[in-house]
Amino acid sequence: MKYFVSSDIHGFFDEWQNALNEKGFDLTNPEHKIIVCGDLFDRGRQPREIIDFILSHKDKFILIRGNHEDLMQEMIDRNKNNFADLSNGTAYTIVDLYPEWQISEFDLKKIAKQTRLQEVLDMCIDFYETERYIFVHGWIPIVESCYLYDSEWRKARKERWQKARWVNPVEMYRYKIYEQNKTIICGHWHCSAFWHEQNPTEYSEFGEKENFEPFITKNVIALDACTVYTHKVNVVVLED
Repeated sequence: MKYFVSSDIHGFFDEWQNALNEKGFDLTNPEHKIIVCGDLFDRGRQPREIIDFILSHKDKFILIRGNHEDLMQEMIDRNKNNFADLSNGTAYTIVDLYPEWQISEFDLKKIAKQTRLQEVLDMCIDFYETERYIFVHGWIPIVESCYLYDSEWRKARKERWQKARWVNPVEMYRYKIYEQNKTIICGHWHCSAFWHEQNPTEYSEFGEKENFEPFITKNVIALDACTVYTHKVNVVVLED
């Protein structure tokens, strides 16, 4: 199987499609699948196009839950938005999907169902694993109190996965919290931070020496291109 892997699309559908096309993704090829390592929405203004694309080709997708999927579900479940929903872009995703919400009955659960947003959220899983790779958003759950590897991470409960989606994977790279004989594929944190961590003399997080290309090592592949800033989405092609 050939996996076309991306992360942190954040509502930028056109940029995502451009990246998939550049890598040779073919909807008609049964050996081609798309994996998204979380954060489909919030920031960009094309959530409707993303939903339509995914639901029109559900058999092609493996969706990993990101922290922004959690934020969206929490807002829907409480049926109201707050300041954090505005600052994170979550509420604006609803506006783009259903602009009439401001003058109609305020029912986020109904809107999520009507726009099929909930259907996409329900497709999301905590992680996906193949023979050589583990796909997550932030990181695998760890022993939080001392930043250590937890061999039982696959059995972690919902609350621990929610925390893992907020973990800074650059710190996991720094402390070498890996899965033996596998590569962890992650998003959540801009690639430039990884490049800077590896070689601070050659690379900066932002500025003249920034690098938002995928960060690829034996133990970790980081994909977040900081799309709001760069207007690009990273896609890597993996066979397994």
